[in-house]
Amino acid sequence: MNKPINTDSNIQPSKSQKKRDMDGLKELGDRLTELSPDHLAKVDNDQVREAVEAARKITKGNARKRQIQYIAKLLSRIDVDPIRNIIEALDASSAAYIQKFHQLESWRERLVDGDSEALSEVLDTFPRADRQQLRHLVRKACDERETGQQTTHFRRLFQFLKALSEE
Repeated sequence: MNKPINTDSNIQPSKSQKKRDMDGLKELGDRLTELSPDHLAKVDNDQVREAVEAARKITKGNARKRQIQYIAKLLSRIDVDPIRNIIEALDASSAAYIQKFHQLESWRERLVDGDSEALSEVLDTFPRADRQQLRHLVRKACDERETGQQTTHFRRLFQFLKALSEE
C-alpha cells in the first residue's frame, strides 16, 4: 500500500557514496604509507600503525592493494580527522603547511633584524628549544647579513626553526 516516508534519520548513504568514501580512505591509507616513521608515530591507533608498517614492506601490486584496502577498513572504524590533520600539516600544498612556512620565515626575518620579541615568541612557542643554539644561529645570521657573505647560517636558522616546529 503506502510506503513509509523516509525521514532524515532513516536515510542511509547510497552504495555509490559508500564507494566514494572508501576510495577516499584508501587514498588516505596510501598517503599514510608514505609518512616517515616519526610522523607515523603520531597516529594514535596501534592497529593502523601496524597495518601501515606491513604495507611498506609489501612491494607486489595486488598484495599491496589488499593491504591498503585493509588499512581503509581500519580507518573506516575510527575518527580519521586527526590523521587527516597530520597529513595536511606535512603536505606542502596545503594551506596549513604554507601558513606554518610563512610563520617560520617571519620569525627568521624578525630574529635576524634583532627583534627580541620574536625571540621570546619562538621560545614561548617551543619551550624545549635550545636557547644557546638559537641565539648562536641568530648572531651568525646577523653577521652574514652585515658582511654580505653567503647565507649559510641564515638557512641553518630556518632549518632549526623548522625542526622545532616538527617536534
